[in-house]
Amino acid sequence: MPELPDIVVLAESMDKALRNRLIEDVTVNQPKCLNVSVRRFANQVRGRRFERSSPRGKWVLSDLDTKWTLAFNLGMGGEIRLHTKNEEPETKRERVVLRLDDGQQVWIHHWWFGHVHLVPKGHLGSHPQIGRLGQEPLADGFTADILHHMLEGRRGWIKKYLLDQSFIAGIGNVYIQDVLWYARLHPKRSAGSLTRPEVEGLHQAIQRVLNEGISYGGGPGEQDIWGNKGRYQEHFMVGYRTGKACPECGTPVEELRVGSTTSYICPKCQI
Repeated sequence: MPELPDIVVLAESMDKALRNRLIEDVTVNQPKCLNVSVRRFANQVRGRRFERSSPRGKWVLSDLDTKWTLAFNLGMGGEIRLHTKNEEPETKRERVVLRLDDGQQVWIHHWWFGHVHLVPKGHLGSHPQIGRLGQEPLADGFTADILHHMLEGRRGWIKKYLLDQSFIAGIGNVYIQDVLWYARLHPKRSAGSLTRPEVEGLHQAIQRVLNEGISYGGGPGEQDIWGNKGRYQEHFMVGYRTGKACPECGTPVEELRVGSTTSYICPKCQI
């Protein structure tokens, strides 16, 4: 599932590739990924131009030159790719196809849980999923002070809160591994037990890992609209490196279950 760095990379590429492009035609192969009828979706999108595309949590938001925003969530195994006019989309795979005025096509694909929604501009807060998203971890307003206040009195595991999209938007099980390693925190550490210096270290780790993910073009299996693949997995510290040496102390990385997710930790560095 794409996470915040992957979505930032995708949104930036979509903004470059699609801004001011006209949507000439629309094909919907999976109506259930929409939040409106196929007819209404096609009527509102056909003949409109893309304006700015931007990220929000695990969503890409593309404003149209009307009162609508197209909101894309790629769920599991999703991608948004630009294709030439002569390519033929596979109807069982591509959920929505947008044909541009020069014949190029935007194919939207996802295996599970993906969405292509129409949302009124300026009303994202009323969307049942987007409206519930929490803090943007790379926003200027997300400070160590804010994070400290958010964690005060919390009794659950720190990993649980960092993965909660209504708490902090965009962090998933790929990037959280090295976030917690850089912060020297065990994923089952009680969130409310963190000292002020530990919270500051966690805040720095969140910023570091997410920005590194963006700089490497996203994570494993993710790509931008042109198909350029992410390379962040080449720079994992402990994530998905079971049995490999911790880069800090050399202790073998261990794998453990934390709730319904898998974690990768250095048992010496992360307490």
